[in-house]
Order: sequence, then structure tokens, then C-alpha cells
Amino acid sequence: MKKILFLFLLAGVFYACKKDKIGTKPILSFKGYSLDSVVASTQQVGISLNVEDGDGDIEDSLWIAPLFDSRGPAQDTLFDKKKMPGIGANRGNSVKAEVVISLISTEFKLEQRTVDDSIHWVIFVRDNSGNISDTIATPKLPYNVP
Repeated sequence: MKKILFLFLLAGVFYACKKDKIGTKPILSFKGYSLDSVVASTQQVGISLNVEDGDGDIEDSLWIAPLFDSRGPAQDTLFDKKKMPGIGANRGNSVKAEVVISLISTEFKLEQRTVDDSIHWVIFVRDNSGNISDTIATPKLPYNVP
């Protein structure tokens, strides 16, 4: 009986000490936009992302680049570095959080828009250890041109 109890206790200790399988490389996924389309009067767009990191040190930076359909596939991808929104102290612990990137109109509006134009962003995250997430592309956000 004591042997069985000891085995259950030992199995419980191993299960409790099990690490998450996230790893040290940040994981980034798209969650949603704050609006359905961009109109002439739109002043701000929010992009919601899910972020996961095995060691919790994702306070470093977030890199984002807009891609406009009207410019075609040959446009340059110029990334803008932003400070990662605060998610609290998690260093050494696995973290799963939602972050929102707030963009002002100068970061997503074009001077010349066509009727079927849209925009999407490519985004990646770098943590304090220098680990970089995979780059994700958000879905297209249409412009509603009058």
C-alpha cells in the first residue's frame, strides 16, 4: 500500500513540475480589428493579437509594417518598431496575453485610394532575449471610399 501511495505521490510531483510546451520563441496570432473597414473619417485602428512566450520576457518590441493592395506585391516592407504594450511582470513564467496595437490615421491612410483598396499588416515580436516570433499577416481591412 505504501508503495502505491509513493508512486502516486511521485507521479503528482512530476506532473506538477511539468513545463509548458510553448518554448522560448514568442508565438503570435491575430485576434481581430477594432472596426470592420476604414472610412475617410477613421482616426484610429486597433489590432488585437494573442501573444505567448515560455519564459515571459516579451516586453521588448513589436514590429509592424502596412501593406496596401493598391501598391501591388512589389512594395517595400518597411517595419516600424513599437514598444510592446505592458502585460505585467512575467519574467521566468509562461505568459499568454492579449495585446492591442493602436494605430493613428497617419499609419494606415493613403493619399490616393482606389475603390477596391484594402490594407493589411505584417507583424512580429522580439523578446528581451532576442528571440523573434514568426511573422504573421493580418487579414485585409477594406477601405470604404465614397
